[in-house]
Amino acid sequence: MTTIRAEEIRIPRHAREAVSRHEPVFVENRGLPVFVIVHPDDSPAAAHSPGRRGRPLGEALSLLAAAALPDPGFADDMEAVLAGVGPVPDDPWARS
Repeated sequence: MTTIRAEEIRIPRHAREAVSRHEPVFVENRGLPVFVIVHPDDSPAAAHSPGRRGRPLGEALSLLAAAALPDPGFADDMEAVLAGVGPVPDDPWARS
């Protein structure tokens, strides 16, 4: 890939704004498209690059192993709350 500095070329503001909205900008020469400016996240190279890595698996597992155990009385507490509230709707996220 070839990289150039922004001050070496002049891209109109409306084209920069379009790229920031992830819209491709076609550059024409004598009425014919000669190249396309795309947002870096939309380029084919970005689609094939690996995602940002997180913690190594061993470190993540050791963090989970060191975490506090669940409260053994949690289920009983939830049952008491549900008994006090009444029946739960079939779809709790449905709008009335």
